[in-house]
Amino acid sequence: MKYAVSVTDTRQMELIEAAGQSLLEHLNDYAEALAKITTFDYPRGVVFHDLQSATELYSTIPIPAYTSRDLIHIEPRVETWKEIFLTSATDSVAIDYYNNMDTKDVAAIIAHELTHHADFFHDDFEGDEENMWFEEGMCEYLSKKLLLSETKFQAIQNVEDKLIKNYKEIYGEYTLDRFGESGYRSGKSETFSAAFYDYWRSSKTVTRLVHEHFDGDIQALIACYVQWEQNEPVHKYFIRALSLTDDEAREMWLA
Repeated sequence: MKYAVSVTDTRQMELIEAAGQSLLEHLNDYAEALAKITTFDYPRGVVFHDLQSATELYSTIPIPAYTSRDLIHIEPRVETWKEIFLTSATDSVAIDYYNNMDTKDVAAIIAHELTHHADFFHDDFEGDEENMWFEEGMCEYLSKKLLLSETKFQAIQNVEDKLIKNYKEIYGEYTLDRFGESGYRSGKSETFSAAFYDYWRSSKTVTRLVHEHFDGDIQALIACYVQWEQNEPVHKYFIRALSLTDDEAREMWLA
């Protein structure tokens, strides 16, 4: 995949490029795994940034990983992402995990962005906060499930479960059709935990859908989703299609 480098501090150019090239090696492996599940179009390329370039020059969102104009933008250095995630760590389990992040953890972030290009997703959800939770949750689930070891996948799920419990008293347990309500999308908070909160919850809900309602078969969940005709919100579609009880729907923040 073609790439470019954008930095505000030219002294960081070689470090950013080297870190980015390392991510691309893992991304190629991920693309092969993703291709066994779905077709997808590659973006035009990747732009590797330092933090300031990603969040102040090319965008004003606080998280230095996003897709814009068919380009993936990311700050590729492990140390930068350690600092970002550690601001949300609330206990020793999370602190230990994030302190020991490696290149594959960051590769999962760029893999998340690539997954947005999967062909099974319906129209671009930008401006459709009501339904975006499913696509974001799928991108989180697939990128980590396919790229990380099973041990590491279970470890990050355990971390995020704890973080959800720890932050729900601050951000509440509103339904996922209000995705982004706590963070920068709604203008309420620029903190990383507020931005991550609904990604953690969406990922957990997709995980539960896959393993509790589709016997661990991700392609069966995708097949169910593809049948959604978009004449109702996607969370209501799943409640109806899967005959979820009120308790099940509430536990997954769908009702």
